[in-house]
Amino acid sequence: MRTAFLVAILFTLTINSQSIDVVKQIQHASHNKASESIYLQTSKDIYETREDLWFKAYVLDSKNLTPSNKSKILFVQLLNNEQDIPVWEEKYEIENGFVNGHLFLQDTLKPGTYTLTAYSANSFYKDSGAFNAVRKIQVLKSIADKPPQSNQKKQDSIFQFVTFPEGGNLVNGIESRLAFKAVNSKGHPVNVSGVLYENDEPLTHFKSTHLGMGSFLFIPNTNKSYHIKLSKKGEQETYSIPKIYSQGKVMRLISQTKENLIFKVSQNPSLKKETVHIRVQSRGIAYNLATAVLEKNLKIKIPITDLPQGIAEVTLFNKNFEPICERLIYVNPDRKLNIKTSLLKSEYKTRDKGTLKIQVTDENGNPVMAHLSLSIFDRIYKNKQDSKTIESHYFLSTQLKGKLYNPAYYFDEQNKDRKENLDLLLLTQGWRRYVWSETNLEALKHKKQVVFDDITGKATNKEKKKNKDSKLLGTPVINVSNSELKNPSEFILLDSLGMFKVKPNHLKLGERNYVYFKLMISPQQKYLYTINNNWFKSINTTRKTKSIYYPEYHPKNLEEEQVIPFKLYADIKELDEVVLKTKKKRVSRDKYLGKLDSILRLEIIDWIAEPCKTLNCPFHPYEPGNELPVEGQTYSRYVSEYYENNQRKEIRETVVYKKRKITDEYLMSRFNLIRIKGYYGKREFYQPVYDEETINDPFPDYRNTLFWKPDIITNKQGEAIIEFYCSDINTTFLGEIEGVSGDGLLGAANLEFAVRKRKN
Repeated sequence: MRTAFLVAILFTLTINSQSIDVVKQIQHASHNKASESIYLQTSKDIYETREDLWFKAYVLDSKNLTPSNKSKILFVQLLNNEQDIPVWEEKYEIENGFVNGHLFLQDTLKPGTYTLTAYSANSFYKDSGAFNAVRKIQVLKSIADKPPQSNQKKQDSIFQFVTFPEGGNLVNGIESRLAFKAVNSKGHPVNVSGVLYENDEPLTHFKSTHLGMGSFLFIPNTNKSYHIKLSKKGEQETYSIPKIYSQGKVMRLISQTKENLIFKVSQNPSLKKETVHIRVQSRGIAYNLATAVLEKNLKIKIPITDLPQGIAEVTLFNKNFEPICERLIYVNPDRKLNIKTSLLKSEYKTRDKGTLKIQVTDENGNPVMAHLSLSIFDRIYKNKQDSKTIESHYFLSTQLKGKLYNPAYYFDEQNKDRKENLDLLLLTQGWRRYVWSETNLEALKHKKQVVFDDITGKATNKEKKKNKDSKLLGTPVINVSNSELKNPSEFILLDSLGMFKVKPNHLKLGERNYVYFKLMISPQQKYLYTINNNWFKSINTTRKTKSIYYPEYHPKNLEEEQVIPFKLYADIKELDEVVLKTKKKRVSRDKYLGKLDSILRLEIIDWIAEPCKTLNCPFHPYEPGNELPVEGQTYSRYVSEYYENNQRKEIRETVVYKKRKITDEYLMSRFNLIRIKGYYGKREFYQPVYDEETINDPFPDYRNTLFWKPDIITNKQGEAIIEFYCSDINTTFLGEIEGVSGDGLLGAANLEFAVRKRKN
């Protein structure tokens, strides 16, 4: 029997242009994909107003998942989900692929769900349909207002039942696997059971094995009819199956180990012997191409040791290199960061010092230097329905189109059947939902950027229309920072058209405030100059055209655990608001504008001109000894002029003089300045240090986030030691660690410990 011929020329490229092209075409098409992928990690899931929201952004190369240096600016928004409007917009500096950021949640925010979003020049395009760089959070006035988290108690009705033949098609006489998936109207999984009928006779019974998904084997026959009946509350609903082709090829995965994939490729006996090719690609990189001769059945063994962790697409080509079967496989799930944590104690007293040891290794137990982030917070601020992790984000959510239900399940080692169920997930997605498939990549050919790292500006001569020969005499633009005025200024040269560019490094000069730009020209020249700083406007326009697929999860045991919020001591009263007032009403300015304000106040702004006794007469400039106007007094002021009988006459008006206010706008106009916001400033996470004296400090410590550090870097031994101090809150605290290595390994870990009230 010629049913299992093991290919002897595995993964040897045939030397012809077609076989080379089938490798190159995926590499070429992958350039259409966004070159960066962003993941947001927050210090917790639920916040109260008047708290700092701490976050870390991972800006990774979308192919290799290594930290990216391409983009320099991260544009961050906090969106009100109910109104879909931003309540926070700032720019943050991307340093070697990471952003350590924070934002303050104003007490004016309404309770509800908010979405933190991030955009970079190389991750956010007009042409891409979905957007993944998001993190949902809940904002409450008080944690005591935390709403009960719902779970699915009842079995929802089936809204959609879809079947997926493995490899692509059902072919007459060839045993095939038919996968299925059932969801309700919200896209949540629905467990089902049913029967496949052949000519109205029961052929095979089946039921879902994981989240409404399952599969079964059968041999389709074009001379027979098939349908599926699903049981539903004593009734049955009937569904058709995909078309059965009279001739064709079928590709099935029959075995998977750490080293190899074994596929069985079959075709109808009536078809002639043919050379076939199998290509393996992952995230747009072709790793292998196998060539073999197919008669009836063929087993092909594909080595996968060189592939990274994640989804791989296996494509079967005919002799003309036309794709005829495709299959998504998840490979090398153990190729990751193994993060182990150990606390010196499992239980602490309030204000105790905690010491945490972190050990990071690869799949072979070798130590790894990694860039990690750690948050330790009160467990009541955890949203158990949020199923987003760094692994599920980069390995599933950004790789497959559409919404995924509880993707974190497939990366939790406590779930023993997670690998089998992950394969079932890929069977029921269909290869066209793989974002790196050639079809999807080709659709992104003409991608258009929405934001840029460079900010463009232009200087325009106001006298150009009157004098065609007027030229720009002063060429540089001087960049002045308000943060450190003693620093040397940077110059940006204008081109012949008056155009100039503000670079990302210039935004550093205005950290936490503004960056000022002054055009260096002679006083006689009149120029206007502007800076195109409307990236957030472009983001808001484009964002509304995209779908945001955020993973959902409704755990069954949510109501079993009731967490009671920590109550303040009876003798402690919390102030709703503290208002500071000053005796003098002064405009608060940064250092740079404050200095200009002081200079301007030494100059004469308003005067009574001689001999016309007119306020600020344009024909009689100020001279020493001129009378100065008095606030509240009445004066004549020049308005315009006209000619009557060849005699010049002036139009004046009577005004009550009011001392001119020196606004920011006036200052910038007076000194020929424009400004833009620089990077939003960094802030250090606060945590106290308790010793023998301060541990008895009567001032209360109600920190619900004990520790946040987004830039932990392990040493050459893969280790890091973290110290933190507990607060006065006695409850269970959770720790969440996520991170990436320099070569693209990802990992996550959790820890838990209790804090008990210290006895005096």
